[in-house]
Amino acid sequence: VTEKYFWPVASWFFFDCGIFFGFGALWGGPYLMHVYGMTRVEAGAVLSMIAWGMIVGSPPLGFLSDKIMKSRKKPFILCTFLLVIVMAFLNIFPAGLSRPVLCLVFFIFSICASSVVIFGFTNIKELFPVEIVGTSTGMVNLFPFLGGAVFMPLLGRVLDAYPKTVAGGYSLAAYKMLLLILLGASVVSLICTFLIKETFNPE
Repeated sequence: VTEKYFWPVASWFFFDCGIFFGFGALWGGPYLMHVYGMTRVEAGAVLSMIAWGMIVGSPPLGFLSDKIMKSRKKPFILCTFLLVIVMAFLNIFPAGLSRPVLCLVFFIFSICASSVVIFGFTNIKELFPVEIVGTSTGMVNLFPFLGGAVFMPLLGRVLDAYPKTVAGGYSLAAYKMLLLILLGASVVSLICTFLIKETFNPE
């Protein structure tokens, strides 16, 4: 924890995984049902794109880092920048998107918020001597779950602060505020990536 380059990665994990757990794992489903009027089955079909993003995202990102960009930091910045774009897109278009567009949005969201964690763990592994890699990785692994533990109830409180709809669901205005918070968190995550140390070793 005395290593100054540990904290940008840890902070990135906190905010990025807070976004992923808070929206992708918890409030994304209610958002689709309340704003788009989807059934649970329909919302589940859209959210399944998150799983597909996690499955297919990591290998290409690893190849991008090792063989094309030859960098840990550059693809880290790129993916987090794309996450900002995704959250900005949802802020601009919080409703009215077609089903295929929503599937694409959640697919890209998954790659940029979940598959990208390979860079975080790799960066920490390469940042510290091999003798303490286990300790450093274990320490940084606390922050993704801390982010989820904070963001999931926090976003729930934000939604509860707005009046419910006649049907008993959360309003579009409530979800607009939720999406705005997630956009802010993604911008903080992006700032963190610029502070991360480049650890790629071509040898």
